[in-house]
Amino acid sequence: MGLEPSQYTSKAVHRQLARFTDWLEQQSGVPGKYEDYIVRSGKNAYEVEHIWANHYDRYADVFDQQGDFDRTRNHIGGLLLLPKKINASLNDLTYAEKLPHYLKANALTQSLHEAFYDKNPGFRQTLQKHGLEFKPLEEFGLTEMKKRSMLYSKFAALIWSPDRLLGEDA
Repeated sequence: MGLEPSQYTSKAVHRQLARFTDWLEQQSGVPGKYEDYIVRSGKNAYEVEHIWANHYDRYADVFDQQGDFDRTRNHIGGLLLLPKKINASLNDLTYAEKLPHYLKANALTQSLHEAFYDKNPGFRQTLQKHGLEFKPLEEFGLTEMKKRSMLYSKFAALIWSPDRLLGEDA
C-alpha cells in the first residue's frame, strides 16, 4: 500500500522544513531539534503552517482565481513548522496577527519578526557567513513569498551541496 501523492508531498515538505529549521539553528549555535520537528502526530507533533490563512477573499485583488491563490499559498516560502497546538490556534489569523506568535517558535519562524534580530549574534553571523538575505517582514505579500522561496532554495543548495557532503564545507 503506497502513499497518495498529496501525502508524500506533505511528508516531504514537512521534512524539508524540519531540515531547514534544524540547519539554521545549528549554524546559529543553537542545538538542532530535527528529531522533534519531524514528529507529525501525537501531543508533541509539528505541523506545516501556512503563513497566509486559507482566505482567498483577503487576496482577491492579487489573484483572479481561487486556484491561483491556493497554488501560491502552498509555495515553500510561505510555509513554516509550528507545534500542532500553536498552529491550530493561528488558523484564520492575518499575518499581522500571527507575527507576534511566530516570535515564540523556532529560528526559521522567528526570522520573520524584527525582535529576533536583536541580541542574536549567532543568527546574524550565520546570515553573513552564508550570504542569506533574511530580514524581518512587517507584511507578507506575493513579493515576500517569492523572496522567501528563493531564500529556501539557497538553504537547499547550502545543505545538500556536493562540497558539504564531501566534508569540504562546514
